Amino acid sequence: MHGADKPSEPEGPLEIKDVYRDRCWLAWKPPLDDGGCPILHYVVEMQDVESGKWVKVGKVIGVTGLEPGKKYKFRVRAVNSEGESEPLANDNEILAKDPYGRSAFNYT
Repeated sequence: MHGADKPSEPEGPLEIKDVYRDRCWLAWKPPLDDGGCPILHYVVEMQDVESGKWVKVGKVIGVTGLEPGKKYKFRVRAVNSEGESEPLANDNEILAKDPYGRSAFNYT
C-alpha cells in the first residue's frame, strides 16, 4: 500500500480576475493528486516583479494590499497534512491598476 505524500501542484491555469489598483482575485482548480490526504488549504504567494521577491499572502483567493502601478506575479500551492505542493504560477504579470480611467466617473 502506498503511503501518504504531498499533493501535486494545483491544476491551471492560474487565473487572475478583477484586477484593481490595490486588489485582485485568483482562481485555479484542485490538484489531480491529493497525495492520499485531503487538501487542507492553499497558500498564495505574490511577487513584486521589480524586487523579484516572493511573499506569502496567506490562505486566500482575494489578494489585497497591492501597490498601484506595480507589476505582480502570483503562484499557489496545495497543502495537505504531508506538506506543500510545488507551485502553480501564472505566466504573465499583472499591473495593479483600476480597469477604467478616472474620467469614466468624473461628471463635473
